[in-house]
Amino acid sequence: MDQAQIKNLLDNQRAFFLSGKTLEIDFRLEQLEKLRDSFIKYEPKILEAVKKDMGRNDMETYLIELNWVLDELNNTIKNLKDWAKDEHVNTPAVFTGNDSIIKPEPLGTVFILSAWNFANWQIFGPLLGAIAAGNTAVVKPSSDSPACGEVINEIVETTFSPDYVKCILGDVELVNRVLEERFDLIFFTGSPRVGKIIQAAASKNLTPTILELGGKSPAIIDETADLEHAAKSVVRTKLFNTGQICVTVDHVYVHSSIKDKFIELSKKYMVEFYGEDASQSEDYGFIINQRNYERLLGLMNTSGTLIFGGQSDASTRYISPTILDQVTEETPIMQEEIFGPIMPVLTFESIDELVALQKTKEKPLALYLFSNDKKRQDLVLAHTSAGGVTINDCMIHAASRYLPFGGVGNSGMGNYVGHASFKAFTHFKPIMIANRNKLVDDSLNYPPYAGKLEKLKRIAENVG
Repeated sequence: MDQAQIKNLLDNQRAFFLSGKTLEIDFRLEQLEKLRDSFIKYEPKILEAVKKDMGRNDMETYLIELNWVLDELNNTIKNLKDWAKDEHVNTPAVFTGNDSIIKPEPLGTVFILSAWNFANWQIFGPLLGAIAAGNTAVVKPSSDSPACGEVINEIVETTFSPDYVKCILGDVELVNRVLEERFDLIFFTGSPRVGKIIQAAASKNLTPTILELGGKSPAIIDETADLEHAAKSVVRTKLFNTGQICVTVDHVYVHSSIKDKFIELSKKYMVEFYGEDASQSEDYGFIINQRNYERLLGLMNTSGTLIFGGQSDASTRYISPTILDQVTEETPIMQEEIFGPIMPVLTFESIDELVALQKTKEKPLALYLFSNDKKRQDLVLAHTSAGGVTINDCMIHAASRYLPFGGVGNSGMGNYVGHASFKAFTHFKPIMIANRNKLVDDSLNYPPYAGKLEKLKRIAENVG
């Protein structure tokens, strides 16, 4: 797709938006219902594509992508009429008689870009919010998950007209060409490195962005925790999609008094979940591409002491569940997001010192605390910052339609999921309607002002 074709696509989408069709709530509901029907119809192809791209088992795809998107669609269809209503709010006493309204209105034409690890969630999750809010959209799946990209393209092509929603496929050069054009919002899911590039491109047109990024999300386990449950939850989360998920446990801080026991329990659950040889497990996948495979091997071979796992196979991009001990903050694996099945274990003595350490780091997308000490829970919540937090489990905060999902600082800006998805693609326009029969004398608003200041002060004191 060359620059002229991109411009023509966006001109057509803007023309459709300006026709006013997307302002109709019934039209939006009809499009959401069509998307729901298509998503259900394409479920077998989605499962097949995900397995082809990264070897992920069907259960994880259903939990994180299929069920999640369908739940979001059903929830949005159910609540859209309420979300889209004008909100009548209070009016200051000085404007008594006027009406104050907040009116939700769509932004216009938006651009949605996904990462490769959960392309269906990361395209259709934001897209359903854009549709609900009344926008037109261009969506771009990552070229690193080509099978998923083809299915997403097919779903979009068979469900929507291109002047309303269009999927484009291609490499980074295509993305760069598209970013030269002006959008009303860009929604990007991916790494902080690429997020900065997207933000820089968007700034040229003063285009607002929502950036769903990542980071090094820690799990903290103190000596009061249910250690059996903590190990089980951390291992499941660390190895979900072979560690290739933005809210995975990146690394573990465990109190020194329980480190050995935690490691033994972690080994136990790695074997229990995936067998002695995870490469033979139908539930265990592979690394998305050769570049990331080699990056992970480099981190594993230069960081700490290997105490479990460490097996790999270049022909299948397989890396086994792996535990590293004797890791420090200066170790190479602690300098970047891991995004793979390698779990560094670090120790701490004092929760206060660990909280102080976290304050010096980039804010992660998620933080997990395992502790049955309420004061420690409150301490961590009050004195650390993260996109989201789960206490005494992992990831579940990101699975609730009632909680907005997003990062903070280096892990992103803006959020979505549930009502937040509608809000993400909406401008809430403030309106005040001045009524001529209002009770307050507005002569103070007009020159000449001589002798009026004291009267204005008295009125302000009375209404204050």
